[in-house]
Amino acid sequence: MIDPATEAAVRQFLDRFTSGAEGGDTEALGNCVAEVFIAADANAARAVPRSAFLSAVPRRRQMFADAGVGRAVLDSHTVQLLDDHHLLVRTEWTAPRVDGSEPLHLSSSFLLRRDGDVLTALVYLNHRGL
Repeated sequence: MIDPATEAAVRQFLDRFTSGAEGGDTEALGNCVAEVFIAADANAARAVPRSAFLSAVPRRRQMFADAGVGRAVLDSHTVQLLDDHHLLVRTEWTAPRVDGSEPLHLSSSFLLRRDGDVLTALVYLNHRGL
């Protein structure tokens, strides 16, 4: 069972990550990830400097727009405490298609490190995306 303070911290992290990625708030988004973190998907896993991640965000937004996909909305998340400092957060998202066809379902996980009240992503794993 996740305590209310941890759940609130995770929700705040997800809100910051989402609003930063969608709204272009690079400071908020930059505060969500470690200086260097691991990004992984079905194709590869790579170490990503925060600065490279932030510079890629506008291209990712454009890629979704070019594919006719709207803003992703968080449907659900689960939290697993791994130890006193690490949490695994699994997320499910839905993004509408601008043509009204079947929405896109996305799935990702974050390995977060907790330092006091601050959660920072060490790993971002994209299970299912565009």
